[in-house]
Formats: sequence, structure tokens, C-alpha cells
Amino acid sequence: MPALARLNAFDRRLFDRLTRQERRLADVSLLRLSNSANRSLLWLAIAGVIAILGGPRARRAALRGVVSIASTSILVNLPLKYLARRQRPATRRSDRPLPISMPGSFSFPSGHSASAFAFATGVAMENPQLLLPILPLAAGVAYSRVHLRVHYPFDVLAGAAIGTGMGLASGPLIRHARRAWDGLGPVPDRQRPQTNRLILVVSPHAGHEHKLARARKAMAATGLEVVAEIPITDLRRLPGLLHRSDSGTPVVVAAGGDGTVGGVANALVGTGAVLGVLPLGTSNDFARSINIPMHIESAARLLAHGRIATVDAGRLTGDGQPPRHFVHAAAAGLNLEFARFATRGDLRRRLGRLTYAVAAALALRERPVFSCDLEHEGGREQLQLVHLAVINAPVFGGFLDLKIPGAAPDDRSLNVLMVEHLPMRRLIRSALYPAIGMHRRIRGFRILRVSSLKVRPPNPMDVTLDGEIAGKIPGTFDVVPGGLKVITPRGFSDDRN
Repeated sequence: MPALARLNAFDRRLFDRLTRQERRLADVSLLRLSNSANRSLLWLAIAGVIAILGGPRARRAALRGVVSIASTSILVNLPLKYLARRQRPATRRSDRPLPISMPGSFSFPSGHSASAFAFATGVAMENPQLLLPILPLAAGVAYSRVHLRVHYPFDVLAGAAIGTGMGLASGPLIRHARRAWDGLGPVPDRQRPQTNRLILVVSPHAGHEHKLARARKAMAATGLEVVAEIPITDLRRLPGLLHRSDSGTPVVVAAGGDGTVGGVANALVGTGAVLGVLPLGTSNDFARSINIPMHIESAARLLAHGRIATVDAGRLTGDGQPPRHFVHAAAAGLNLEFARFATRGDLRRRLGRLTYAVAAALALRERPVFSCDLEHEGGREQLQLVHLAVINAPVFGGFLDLKIPGAAPDDRSLNVLMVEHLPMRRLIRSALYPAIGMHRRIRGFRILRVSSLKVRPPNPMDVTLDGEIAGKIPGTFDVVPGGLKVITPRGFSDDRN
């Protein structure tokens, strides 16, 4: 592999240049810094100080930093070093004696630099202000490994890149762990469902029959009884089933994705009936927003042992139409084009699981521009957009677990995302920034927080509600504070209501 050989030769020349001269003061200082980071003791000590002296946000940052180190150390020190099996730099005849003992492990990648940048990234994702004092320490530890001649420069660069990636990836890991933890422990009787009877609403096209079978088994094992089962297409039967019950109103369980949950929620908002969620869809963004575990047996057991919380619902009142509620988001533009492509029977038959990816590519290629007047608490404006989304629940992106900063499913507000006609490179950048935890502003890409929004396009337009084409604008979007009762893990807080 000539390219790899050239890269290795360049790495060795760079190593020779960086370690050519003796610098006693730097030797002593960097030796102390490097040794302090052995077994990540430096970072664990900093995490302890942050947790003790800081508030809840600082404690979250400390926790994420420690989790980032743990996951990075497992990845680097077990498989990666033994896959690469790169030897440590050899001692040259002209070298002064090493000020540090040569480690016995392989050289690539550098565990010290990986842990340093994992900690810095994990902390910064929760509290960016802490990056300023921590990043120079992380860079110093990484450089010290080259200066002390125990790593080549590319070992350190690769370790820093891996650590940064693991720091970014630690957010979903922590949230999933927190959801699992939230499912443990008792819930006061007054906050639990007062019935073990369920009405199950299923999506016949969800394609997750095996998961639904596992959920049925788990529900039966916890003493839950399904008294009725209806498809989402037959929701008109639901009011009659609720009123027919003689021994308390059953919990209505939406078994499917956001579309199924949104359809059931639309029937339940304002009725006082309780919603349960079995996340069987592709994204399950509403379920993720209220900390429902994605493990289907855990979600099923939660129906018996969870707590009842109240969350907001969104509402669209189209001109001359009855109100229609949504739990995750309403959208026009790109999401509408995506939904049209994704629900085409010919595409589904030909592409199978690739349908969503192809639908997204086709929607991005089309990008129709539409004009509309927007009126909200901040004023009135006329815009040319390719996408408009009115978001009630903060999590989006499915398993990526991305989140709108500062938003919550019970914050009595809606978040409005407006995307003007952008070149493809800026549109892709705008999608990538939240994926890597960056909240940088992009021209033509705006987010507003409102309680009500009037949307007036020149001509009527279809709108998706929780991913399904189910409404039209012109119309008014507003929030229904605490409009929905839903079973959540015990750790979910709805204090804002």
C-alpha cells in the first residue's frame, strides 16, 4: 500500500522534527502533565471538582465527560490497538534518555489523547463554557505524548479524532441509560394508571409484528389485559369503546410510530383518557421526547409501572376545518415531499427498507419553494421557504436523538423551524450541525418559539401531522398546554404544568 507507506514515512519525519531538540523545562512540565493523565486521573479529578462546585448543568457535563472517557478507553485499549499493532517509536542513537517509561502497549492510537479529547468534548456538549479551560489541557496532554517520544504524531491525531467522536456520541448513550434507569423504582400509587385494562391501537402497515408479539407477551406477564384492539384506520370506534367500559376508563395504547401516536392523541386530547406508547415506528421521536425506552419489553412493562404525566399537544385549525392535534410536529415543504415519496406503493415494493433514504434524496432534489405570510407574537413577515415545521416535542432524528436546545414537551410553546431556499451544501450543513452538537446560526435557517402561529400561503397547501398528510393551511397553529395525559418513566418531569 504505497499511500500508507508514504503516510508512515511522513509521520516519522514529523516525529523526528518535533523531538530533535532537548528542552529541559518542557520535558519536566510535559512529563508532569502526561503522568497526571495516567488512567485518566486528571480528568476524573476535574470532573469531581465540576460536579461539586457546579449546578445541575455542570454535573451533567461531568457525567458526560466521564462516560465519554469510559467508552473511549474500551474502544481504544481493547480492539483498536490490537488491530493496528503499531510499535512504539524506536530509541535513536542520538536521543537523550527517555524521561518516562516506555508503555508496553501498542502505539496506535494514543489512549491519552483519546481520553483527553473525549472528556473535553463530552463536557463541552453539556456546558460549552467549560471548554475554554479544559481544551488547552487536553491539547497539552496529547502533545506531551509526542514530546516524550512514546507516540508518533498520527497516533495522537487519531486518538484525538476518536475521542472527539466518542464525546459526541456519548449524548444518546447517556440519555438511553437515563431512560433505562428511569424505568426502575416505585411510582406512587396516585401517579400510576388505576386500571390494568388496555385498548390497543395498531398500525397495520408498521411491519413490526415480531416486536408487537413480544410486547403482548410482556404486557400479559405484568398483568395487563387488552380488552379491545383496533387498527389506526378505524379510530372512529375509540370513543364508543371508552364510554362502554364499566370498570374505569382503559388506557389507550398507540402501538406504532409518530403517525400512530399522533392519530390516537388527536382522539384523546381533552378527554382525560390516558395514552400509552409502544414505540414500533422508525423514528419514534415523540416517545424519545418523553423518555419512553426503545426496548419494546421495557416499554410494555412501563404501561403497568410508569407514572401519568401531562404534556402539551399542538393543534392546527385550518380555515373551514375542524381542529386537528399533533404530538411531535406539523410540517410543509420538504417533509411533505418526503411523505409523498415514502408512501408511494411502487417505491415501497421496489426499494423495501431503502424507501426512506430514496424518498429523502428525492425530496431534497425537488425542494419546491413556497411563499407564506407568518403572524406570531413577534410580528408579521412574508417569507419564501422550502420548509416550515411547527414542533411540539423536542427530540428529532430518530436514533440520533437530536434535541432542540431548551425545548421540552411540557413548556407551553411551539418551536417553528423555517428554512429558506438554500444551496445544497448549506442545507446539508444545517442538518449536520445538530447531529454533532453544534448550535451555530446559518443564514436562511431560523427557529422561533411561539404559542400561536398563523400561516397564510397564497394557495391552500397540504401539511403533514406527525409524518402523515392530514391537514391543510392556511390556518393557525397553537399549543394546548397539558392537553394530553401519557404514561412516562418515573424520572420524566412535568413540573412546568
